[in-house]
Amino acid sequence: MPNAVTFPSPRLLASHLERLLAYHGWAYNRLLANLEALDEDNYRAPCGLFFGSLHGTLNHLAVADRIWLARVRHEPPPFTRLDAEAVSERNALAGFLADGVHAWRLLLSEQDDQRLGMPLAYQNMRGEPQLKPLADIVLHLVNHGTHHRGQISAALTALGQPAPILDYIYFLPETV
Repeated sequence: MPNAVTFPSPRLLASHLERLLAYHGWAYNRLLANLEALDEDNYRAPCGLFFGSLHGTLNHLAVADRIWLARVRHEPPPFTRLDAEAVSERNALAGFLADGVHAWRLLLSEQDDQRLGMPLAYQNMRGEPQLKPLADIVLHLVNHGTHHRGQISAALTALGQPAPILDYIYFLPETV
């Protein structure tokens, strides 16, 4: 079993991860606001993304966020496929994403750096046992969201729509 990571302050890492999760929600909100201008056909049309459409990619993000949340809570997986549709209606999907970010932030508020550095046992989608610190899982979650939000931004640009600025540095002046 890997050794736990230790930190000098009991909440230094937790505070940083809380900020990253706040960014995660901020970036979703900005992206969803830009998607409002799209008609339903363009929103749901295949556009060359790994999960097909803008809707499919947003659903993948919603599904992945909840799968990871279930893993760290030691709950059964809420979805068995990464391309599942969590929510079919656009506005409800926005709420589902926001609720997921809120649940992650609540979970993180209960952690200290020692617990964040402890290895967490879970199974991947193939049922293989894994062991990773919760801190790395949260970092993965936010990075995964950034990756797919970037794809959606590129698809918006290809559709002739403006893409939002989602850089972390622009989030900071609004929140600090």
